[in-house]
Amino acid sequence: MKKAYSFILVSVLLIAVVAAGCIGGGGETSSPPPTTVTTTKVETQTKIQTETKVQEKVFIRFAGWSAGETEMKNYQRIIGEFEQKYPNIGVKYEVIPQMFHENILASFGAGVAPDVFYVDSSWAPIFIDKGALYPISDLADKSFIDQFYPFLLKPFMKDGKLYGLPKDWSMLALFYNKKLFEQAGLTRPPQTWEELEEYAKIIADKTGKPGLAIYLGGFNRYVPVAVSNGAPKPWFEKPEDASWFDNPVVKETLTWYINLYKKGKIEREQQGKTPYVVQPSDVGAGWLGDAFGQQQVAMVISGNWMIPFLADQFPDFKYGEDWDIAPVPAGKKGRVTMAYTVILGINAKTEHPQEAWKFVEFVLGPYGQKELVVKAGHTLPSIKGFENDPDMWPQHKKTLSFKYDQMIVFLWGPKSGVLEGKFSDAMASAMRGEITVDEAIEVMKQIVQEELSS
Repeated sequence: MKKAYSFILVSVLLIAVVAAGCIGGGGETSSPPPTTVTTTKVETQTKIQTETKVQEKVFIRFAGWSAGETEMKNYQRIIGEFEQKYPNIGVKYEVIPQMFHENILASFGAGVAPDVFYVDSSWAPIFIDKGALYPISDLADKSFIDQFYPFLLKPFMKDGKLYGLPKDWSMLALFYNKKLFEQAGLTRPPQTWEELEEYAKIIADKTGKPGLAIYLGGFNRYVPVAVSNGAPKPWFEKPEDASWFDNPVVKETLTWYINLYKKGKIEREQQGKTPYVVQPSDVGAGWLGDAFGQQQVAMVISGNWMIPFLADQFPDFKYGEDWDIAPVPAGKKGRVTMAYTVILGINAKTEHPQEAWKFVEFVLGPYGQKELVVKAGHTLPSIKGFENDPDMWPQHKKTLSFKYDQMIVFLWGPKSGVLEGKFSDAMASAMRGEITVDEAIEVMKQIVQEELSS
């Protein structure tokens, strides 16, 4: 047992030595060096580079005419809101008080046309034909366009393209002074054109104030008289269309309209009587709104644009208490009014079409029309859905309630704007007694033939 034990002990020692040599590496029998643990730390760095791009502010020019201080203030306010929302776009508002469309067309020739500008429906064909308008259908989504009343879009369409969206619209209505009516013993507004003239005489005789103010000329104000009495709607596209003035109803109603001033102002003053019809300047006013608001006349026929002007400039002259609105008088064949609309057109050559569109979209969209048109009582909204809005002014709601047999959009051919001005000049000459009614008619026929002969 002892011998066996010794053998086992020797074997164990040998194994231990061999093991020690293996652990030492190199066959050395000294104690093994301490074990070294190496830790590799990998650090990943992400470099974030922030680039600040300074976007240059873009300025666009916006030009329009003005229906008075109220409209200008409303636009300045909405422009301020737009610039807050789009701080990289500045808008310069320019008001052109006279010969607006002629001046805009001239600015194209000089290379200084504004980026965004008004275009009346009567001038739209001329601007479209001259290539002055950027097709709005190339900028706006169909869903945006579909918000607008279709009848307001028609004057601005050609060859399947739409060249503008209406900012609002208005219709002619009769504004009358309730207190002057009461003094004259009149209990309701006139219902017919003949009654309109009769009322004007009664008011002048009993109150010493002219009963009616009109513009000298104003072919578009005369058209409802003609059509409501049975004349066809005027349309001038070729020289032969001058024959519209040969229609017996046209001659009769044009004679009556021109004589409103000749008899109501010139002849009355020759008789030493108070005129029953005047133009605004005859009573020291700049336009019909002033003449009515100053209570210098009892009646005017004007559009919805006059409503906010009266509220702003003549706050003590109160709707419903001092004045009211009625439909345009009727003729023998029905009741007809004019509808007016204006687009915010975009310059076809603008260097900033996208910025110009952002401005147009802001002003004409639901928010812009809610603020500028509905709440401010500017005119009537051109997009659908606001008819019963609680913020719509009662004066505007009342005009929408009137029933008409026809509502004519201000457009009678490809050169309506030019014809309107020249027709009105001829009518004004006849109203002042410088030419006869027959001579005025011949002049207007010649204007059609000359303008449309090319």
